[in-house]
Amino acid sequence: MSGTNQFLSNRPAAANTRQSPVKLIRTASSVVEPMLASRLLYCSRMNLVRHVATAMIVLVAAAAPVLAQPGTEAPSEPQPQPPPPSEGTVVVIQPEGGQGAASAQPPVRAVVAPMNEDWQNVSHINGQIVKVGERGDYLVKYKKTNISSNPIGWMFGFYGVSVSHAVSPNIAVRGDANWIDVDGESGYEIGLTVPIYFKRAYQGPFLEGGIMVRQVDNDDEGCFDCMKDSPNVGPQVMFGWSWLFDSGANVAFAFGAFRPMNDGKDKNDVEPAGYFRIGYAY
Repeated sequence: MSGTNQFLSNRPAAANTRQSPVKLIRTASSVVEPMLASRLLYCSRMNLVRHVATAMIVLVAAAAPVLAQPGTEAPSEPQPQPPPPSEGTVVVIQPEGGQGAASAQPPVRAVVAPMNEDWQNVSHINGQIVKVGERGDYLVKYKKTNISSNPIGWMFGFYGVSVSHAVSPNIAVRGDANWIDVDGESGYEIGLTVPIYFKRAYQGPFLEGGIMVRQVDNDDEGCFDCMKDSPNVGPQVMFGWSWLFDSGANVAFAFGAFRPMNDGKDKNDVEPAGYFRIGYAY
């Protein structure tokens, strides 16, 4: 009996050790809730760190071109490449004999300057620049025929024309005819001369000699000492200068003396001779 009583006396104690479901739930909640809260807090912190890191990366990427040094900008759209430079002209240098190793000097390559004007619009001779209108100064070929007159003389009653032909680079044959009607005097002049050009035909200084026929009458009825029977005939010598341009246009003047050689004339009867003419040579 004593054992049975003892067992019965112990059961309430065992029953007391059992906990109700509500208490168990409360106990579990008290343990789990702190853990969940800690876990959520950790996750929220990590998300915040990720957002902050992403924002900083975006800001750095956006500010990189601004902070970059000149010349280090990020490449934009591909730009068209410039045309390659000219290959240049190879200039071969031939060393003089006896220079040893220098005789094996390689050729030098020079880059030709860019061409910005058509060569047809540039005055040059074989690539050498020459002033406009002065190419003839460097050419051997010369113009042969020249036709000229004095346009100013036509305004005053002195009408004339001259034709010359070059028979060599320095010698020409010239013939001219003039009609004079000035201040009551009328007449004519006919000349045949040979101008000798020191430089080239129709260019530079020249010496001209030949013969001339001159007949000038005074129309004044009171003139009794005027030559009307025969014209004056004799030699003439002049010195002059001629300018010739690439176009063929030329200007020439000459001054000298004419001596009549017909009967009754002597050295005291020397008369002036000369001309001023503008012409075209071809």
